[in-house]
Amino acid sequence: MEKTQILHFRASEKEYEIILQKMKLCNIQSLSAYLLKMAVDGNVINLDMPELKEISRLLRYAGNNINQIAKRLNESGSIYASDIADIKEKQSQITDMVRQIYLKLSKL
Repeated sequence: MEKTQILHFRASEKEYEIILQKMKLCNIQSLSAYLLKMAVDGNVINLDMPELKEISRLLRYAGNNINQIAKRLNESGSIYASDIADIKEKQSQITDMVRQIYLKLSKL
């Protein structure tokens, strides 16, 4: 879609500083992109949550453990109880983190 319309408006110094602060909080580098997003959608939600990165890490860890257990089962026909306990602990951590994320999102 070609952008052909030019919009101009004035803001006080204080309003301008508030706009820049909110733009930075949303990790948006372009003032025009931020203003357009706000004008069209009414708000910008920044979902940069460290919990999501940690959940990804825990899921990779659990996936690696499951692969190791499957390999051990195929080779010897038995698994270690400590491996299962470790996976259960990681699953519990993931569940707690997802619950925290839901709480944060429900406050938006």
